Amino acid sequence: MKKRKNKKSLGSVVEILLLIIIVSIICFFLNLLKVSGYKTEPGTFETTLLIINNIFSTSGIKYILNNSFVNFQTLEPLVLIILSLIAISILEASGLLKQIFTPLKKLKPRYVTMLVIFVGIISTIIGDYSYTLLLPLAGILYKYIGRSSSLGIITMFVAITIGYGTGIIYNYQAYQLGDITELSVQGITSNYNYELLSNIFVLIASTIILTIVGTIVLERFSKKYVRNEETDNLNISKKASRITLITFVIMMAVFVYCLIPGLPHSGILLDKTEPTYIGKLFGAESPLNQGLMFLIIGILMICGFIYGTVSRNIKNSRDYSDALTKTFEGTGYVFVLLFFLSILYEIIDWTNISTVISTNIIDFVGSSNVPGLLLVIIAFISIVIISIFIPSSIQKWNLIAPIYVPLLMRANISPAFTQMIFLSADSVGKLFSPIYIYLIIAIGLMNKYENDSNISIFQIMKKLMPVIATLSLVWLVIIMGWYLLGLPIGINSNITL
Repeated sequence: MKKRKNKKSLGSVVEILLLIIIVSIICFFLNLLKVSGYKTEPGTFETTLLIINNIFSTSGIKYILNNSFVNFQTLEPLVLIILSLIAISILEASGLLKQIFTPLKKLKPRYVTMLVIFVGIISTIIGDYSYTLLLPLAGILYKYIGRSSSLGIITMFVAITIGYGTGIIYNYQAYQLGDITELSVQGITSNYNYELLSNIFVLIASTIILTIVGTIVLERFSKKYVRNEETDNLNISKKASRITLITFVIMMAVFVYCLIPGLPHSGILLDKTEPTYIGKLFGAESPLNQGLMFLIIGILMICGFIYGTVSRNIKNSRDYSDALTKTFEGTGYVFVLLFFLSILYEIIDWTNISTVISTNIIDFVGSSNVPGLLLVIIAFISIVIISIFIPSSIQKWNLIAPIYVPLLMRANISPAFTQMIFLSADSVGKLFSPIYIYLIIAIGLMNKYENDSNISIFQIMKKLMPVIATLSLVWLVIIMGWYLLGLPIGINSNITL
């Protein structure tokens, strides 16, 4: 039965190629029909007319030919996954990951699942870096505890994605979304400031609820995956672990010191031109924001080198060089998928199809005249739909906020709660999107552990659908429940104005 199913699978590369063809054909017909939309700019509230371009036109073909390789080279996750795999390679080859993960084998599977989900949710403090670091690590973790590595990757993907709506530790994205929310309030009121703790009560509650519910549904989902039977000959050394831990603590102490302003030679990772501490941490020119991935990788490489050397898993410089590439084995599929996905993104961006479709959905909701609770539900569902076409949170909120924030304010709903609705819907909407780049990376990494090299995007999404539907419903119930109860959503922050 399994072989028959595999024969029916097109494979992820072919599916992306089909999506490229389908999107191009749809753009062709929508261009003939003169379909257009109006984009509203946050702050200025000026509108721009957008039309859907025909990719089969002379200018469209020239654009694809001139930019395909450039767009692939500038694809940020491409660099992030390469750097992450270098760091994880040395950690795996040194035996440090075996040292850390093997004791977890004693735990019941559901507790490991709960731990992975919770770590995935709170890991969003480092933004998209969490995907490129934790997806490969989850595969290795599940290998060492005797479970399916593919299951580990899927579990971590779901946890991180849902964490973008509920992560209790703030990141640069939350800072940017707050700025857009403030701009969208201009013209209605001049004394509104979005605070990062405005939604903290909802975030804490939803983190707990989604961790528990996610554990239940993903444990049921795990029955579809067989256990691993892999072993290796790496040494585990208590002495190496102690020395590595001491080194790690020292490096983290130095790291934290660099984030404290006002002390001798401290604060070198902060943008001192920003007026607020949050701005100093997460500002566009902040050394922390710009160099976080480099710092993480540097710390991990040093820890891996020390553990590997002391444990004798790495005996010489040749072993160290080989160790830096260990995790790259079997990951070539990731880069193939990313190349074709970059072409799909290129077509979507140039034709404006996702933006035009989204702006029409936004305008439809903006013209609705419905009471508060129904408006909340419609806003939630519409954001989920838009997220399928535009997974990027910042790009999407730039489109949505100028319409939804004033609309919900007229229904006596605060901008902070409107942003909370967006965060929750955005997180589950990404789980529904077959073009979300980190889903593609997850599938590429799964290929390393699967005998079937024909893993399908839609096959994985079909398997995940009960999980995605359940988490979506839970998020909607949380939002509706909070609205109906009228509870405070954060410090000095309420649902109503």
